Amino acid sequence: MKKSIAVVTSTYPNHSGKEAMEGISKAGFKYIELASAPDYFEHIPRPEIKVDKQIVDEVLKNCKNYGLALQCIAGHTRLMKENSVENFKKVLDFAGLAGVKFVTTDTGEVKNKEDQKKFYSDIREIGDYAKTKGVTVCLEMHGDWCNNGKIGAEIIKTINHPNIKLNYDTGNVIFYGNTRPETDLPFALPYMGYIHLKDNGSGKYKDWNFPALGEGIIDFDKIFEMLKDFDGPASVEIEFEGREHSLEEINKAVKTSYNFLKKHEVIE
Repeated sequence: MKKSIAVVTSTYPNHSGKEAMEGISKAGFKYIELASAPDYFEHIPRPEIKVDKQIVDEVLKNCKNYGLALQCIAGHTRLMKENSVENFKKVLDFAGLAGVKFVTTDTGEVKNKEDQKKFYSDIREIGDYAKTKGVTVCLEMHGDWCNNGKIGAEIIKTINHPNIKLNYDTGNVIFYGNTRPETDLPFALPYMGYIHLKDNGSGKYKDWNFPALGEGIIDFDKIFEMLKDFDGPASVEIEFEGREHSLEEINKAVKTSYNFLKKHEVIE
């Protein structure tokens, strides 16, 4: 199993997009997932404000200068909010102009049946728009609703749209869903478009602990074996234990993760 594996720049929360690009490139990676999550990670100019070819080309030029291909955009923190559909369409406009085929997102806060009704209506409209851009939107295991692969699979089946799939997150299903990816991943596999490879340092529910790959408790030998039949791309995500980390610390963890993937012969 050799895949195009990126690093999502949420790994670099307090650093610039260019700093993230440099660290990811120097570690050996060839692909990048740029985060665009208002109020959290803004490693591309915010699409809601302006999207044009000049802005997109500048982002692509920066990636190319570091030897990286833009594989995915992480477009979190937009759904289930005011103007959520229109704002998310701007992210898809950016992806379309950049030739990016995947956009990941959380579902937003879905707390009750009325929220679910709005979510399903919004996401189908987003799916229709994504289709016109050649983009697949991938819903991440994140939050208290879509928090594991089994539930995520049912959500995707309910949406029933070819351009809406899952972004399985191996660390988040422990944190949010209190389940292990080694047993949960098979439920999600038929409905996945993307995967975030994230380790978990403790295996405890709601314990924020996401170290470099190979330094946690997840059995990636089992995960990689199951992913042999998955033909989509992936990103590494490292979020540590919740405190701020220096650029050097983050770069070291990214390099450690790259070496782990090379050792397991799963990265192109």
